[in-house]
Amino acid sequence: MDRYAIFVDAGYFFAAGAQAAFKQHVSRRQVSLKSSPAAMIADLCSQARRVVDNLPLLRTYWYDATPGPRLSMEQSALAMLPGIKLRIGVLNSVGRQKGVDSLIVTDMIDLARNRAIADAVLMTGDEDLRVAVQVAQSFGVRVHLLGAGDISRNVSDFLQMEADSVTALEDRWFASHLEVNYNQQSSYNPTASMTGTTTTNTNLPADGDSVDDDIFQDAVDLSINEILSDVYPDQLAQLGQHFVFQNFVPPEYDRRLVAIVASNLNGRKLSNEEIRNLRNQFVCAVKLRNSSETV
Repeated sequence: MDRYAIFVDAGYFFAAGAQAAFKQHVSRRQVSLKSSPAAMIADLCSQARRVVDNLPLLRTYWYDATPGPRLSMEQSALAMLPGIKLRIGVLNSVGRQKGVDSLIVTDMIDLARNRAIADAVLMTGDEDLRVAVQVAQSFGVRVHLLGAGDISRNVSDFLQMEADSVTALEDRWFASHLEVNYNQQSSYNPTASMTGTTTTNTNLPADGDSVDDDIFQDAVDLSINEILSDVYPDQLAQLGQHFVFQNFVPPEYDRRLVAIVASNLNGRKLSNEEIRNLRNQFVCAVKLRNSSETV
């Protein structure tokens, strides 16, 4: 059938895309979408359509790993978009994706075998995906590589040799869709010093001491206000949409929320009840700000 599908290795998308946009290595947890997921996907499909001579699109497959036991806000938003199939692998102990390659191989081969597509646009640099390219081509599918930045460095030579065409998105494309959040720490550490506008109250109790409700509430208010002050209107809308369908705080916000409150309580570890209270207040604050934006 004369249509195509897009297969995106999200690990490659963010790592190679950030390198192209910012000319430096950036931790995955510090990179996020500047535009909405819907806007980015629409632009990506527009770029891919040029490679396949304007064939109709079957769907876009997005392969990623969760930062914890739950999806991130961006992953949840992507999963809800029409025409998007989110495939999830796992992160190993050093933060690398596991199981993603096999998901891509399976999907490409199944679609090719079932004659569901005539072309495949593959965004990755991993040589392990040569087998997917080879088998898909054996069923008559044309496979096009879509790279990021300097593909001589971040796309396997052997993978390029197997592909029917190789194209690189321009650096400015990624700069228009990605941003770096330098306040987002690479790992959760509630006692680490935070960058930004956090003000630590040195009169607060130390670890293990009790804290009264007013002091805890002040720390919560500081945390929520600091985080939401850094959020763009589009991101605030995405958060509000997330809370329509999900009842948990996305990991990329949750880690920083808890860390800032703990920092403002002199590094004291929060109790489970305090963490639940903090999360509930964050959800309410997001909903309130979204409602005020629409008035």
